[in-house]
Amino acid sequence: MEWVGLVAKKINIPSTLFWIQPATVFDVYYYRFIDYSDYFKNCDARDKIIELPGLPPLTPIDFPSFVFDNVESSNWAVKSIKRQIEMLSSEESPRVLVNTFDALEFSALRILKHISSKNYMDWLNSKDKGSIIYIAFGSYSEISSQLMEEIGHELLKCGRPFLWVTREGQDGDNMEDKLSCKDELEKQGKIVSWCSQVEVLKHPSVGCFLTHCGWNSTLESIASKVPTVACPLWNDQVCTAKLIQDIWKNGVRVNVSEGGVVERDEFNRCITIMMGDGEEGEEVRRNVKKLGDLAKEAMKENGTSSVNLKAFANEILLGHSVTSAQEVHECKKKISSRDNRTLIKLMCVNGISAIV
Repeated sequence: MEWVGLVAKKINIPSTLFWIQPATVFDVYYYRFIDYSDYFKNCDARDKIIELPGLPPLTPIDFPSFVFDNVESSNWAVKSIKRQIEMLSSEESPRVLVNTFDALEFSALRILKHISSKNYMDWLNSKDKGSIIYIAFGSYSEISSQLMEEIGHELLKCGRPFLWVTREGQDGDNMEDKLSCKDELEKQGKIVSWCSQVEVLKHPSVGCFLTHCGWNSTLESIASKVPTVACPLWNDQVCTAKLIQDIWKNGVRVNVSEGGVVERDEFNRCITIMMGDGEEGEEVRRNVKKLGDLAKEAMKENGTSSVNLKAFANEILLGHSVTSAQEVHECKKKISSRDNRTLIKLMCVNGISAIV
C-alpha cells in the first residue's frame, strides 16, 4: 500500500516500510528497480550466474517471480513494490523493518543500511548554491514527447546542472527513455522518477523551478523562495502562469506559438534570466524573497492563514465562530462536561484543539 507512505510524506509524518519477505528479496527488488535496472532488463539467460552486492550467486530461476518481466505487464503487486522501493530510495532517512534476524541474513541486512544514502540528495549536496535547475510537471500531467525533447535540448544548450523528475507515459513506458539525448543529459544532470519536492525546493543548490504551474507546486515554490519558469499545460495553470509573471513577478513564462508549441530557445532564455546576474533576474529574486517571507508570516500563530484556518475549524467543530485561544479554552470547559466526549486534535497547526 504505497499510498500510505505518500500520505505520511504529505502531512510530514515519519513512516517505516514493514517488509514481510526475506531481506534478500528486498535487496533483489531494490537492485531491480533502482541500482541495476538496465542489467535486469537485458538478462535473459536461464543458466547465467548473477552476482549482486551482499547476495549469494543466483541464477534467473532463483529470483522472485516477475523480476525479469516488463513491470507494466506484470500484476499489481509488482507495480506496488516498485513504487514503494522508489519512494523509499527518495527518502532522506529511509526506514525498513524486516521480519528476520542478523545471523540468518547478515549480508542482505548490511546492504539495507546503505540504502539510507539518498542518491539525488547526495547529488544536490555536491552542487554549488543556486546552481541547479529543478524540473517537474506534477503527479498527473503528462507532457508530450515533443516538449520533452525541447526541454532536453535546451538543457544541453544552457549547460547547467539539473534535477528532472519524469513520469511514466500512458503506454507505461518511462518518458525519459524516449529522449534522443538521454545519454548526454545524464552526464550533465540527474533524471529521477520521483522525489520529495518540498525537500528539493528548500535545498540551497536549487536556483530555479521549471514547472507546469500546478497550484501545489506554485505554493511550494513561493514558500521555499525559489524563482519559477512557468510552462503551463492547461486549465488553471495558464492563469497561474499569468500571476507568476505579471502580478506577483516571482518568475517568467515561456512563450508559445499560436499552435501552443513552445518557441525555440524559450527555455534557455527563461533559465538564463532566472539564473543569471541581470536586473530582471535580480528583481525576480527580490520578489521571491518578499513572497516567501509573507507566506511564513501568514502561517505564524497570529498570521492570516493560521487565524482563518482556526476560525473555520472552530465554526465547524464548535458550531459557532471562535476567534481566540481563550474562547477555545472556555468552549472546551463547557463541552467537556458532556458524557462520552471525544477529543479531536485539529491538524496540529498551532496546537489548538477542540472537544466535541
